[in-house]
Amino acid sequence: MGIVLIFVFGVMTLMGVMSWWYASHYNGLVGTTRILTIVSILGLLFSAGYVYKNGWSSSGPNQKVSKQENVSSNQYFAKKNAEAESAAKLKQNQQNVLKQLNKSYNATVGTVSFNADTKTFTVTPTKADFIKSVTTMWKYPVTNKKSIASLSANYVKMSKSIDKALKGSYTLQLKKSKSGPLILSVKDGKATLMNESSQSAQ
Repeated sequence: MGIVLIFVFGVMTLMGVMSWWYASHYNGLVGTTRILTIVSILGLLFSAGYVYKNGWSSSGPNQKVSKQENVSSNQYFAKKNAEAESAAKLKQNQQNVLKQLNKSYNATVGTVSFNADTKTFTVTPTKADFIKSVTTMWKYPVTNKKSIASLSANYVKMSKSIDKALKGSYTLQLKKSKSGPLILSVKDGKATLMNESSQSAQ
C-alpha cells in the first residue's frame, strides 16, 4: 500500500513540477499547475509518513485477524502434537518399567501386570516357595514381623525407583497368590499391609 502511494504521488509531483515550469516559461496556467504541484507534494509527504509508520506494506484488519488465527491454529496443533508425543513416550517408558519388573520378579516371585488407568503395578506370585513364605508370614505376622518389615522395605525401595523412572506417583502392590487377596500396597514411599491374620504376641 505505501509503495503504491509513493509511486502515484511521486509521478504526480514530477508531472506537476514539469507543468509548472512549462507554464511559467510559456505563459501557461501557472496558478493551476502550482496548486496541483503543491497538492502532489503534500500527497507525497503523506505517503512517506505512512510508509515510515506502517512500512512498505500494511496488513488490513482482516489480514491481521487471519494471521492471528493462523498463529493460534499453529500453536494449538503444536501443543496437541507435543501432548501426543509426551503420552506416547510415557506409555513406552511404562512398558519398559513393566518389562524390567517382570525380569526382576519372574525368577523367584511371579508375574507383574500394569493398569495404566490407576497407574498400578501388581505383583502376582506364581512360585510355590514364595507363596508358601508369604502365606506363613501373613498367617503369623507377629512371629514374622522382621520378615514382613524387610519385604515391605524392599517394595518401598522398588516403588521409589518406579516413581523416579516415570516421574510420577505410582502404586506397587503384592497379592498373596494368583487368586489371593492383596497383602501389600506401596505408594509415595508408604507401605500398607492388608489381610493379615490375627496372632497374639508370644
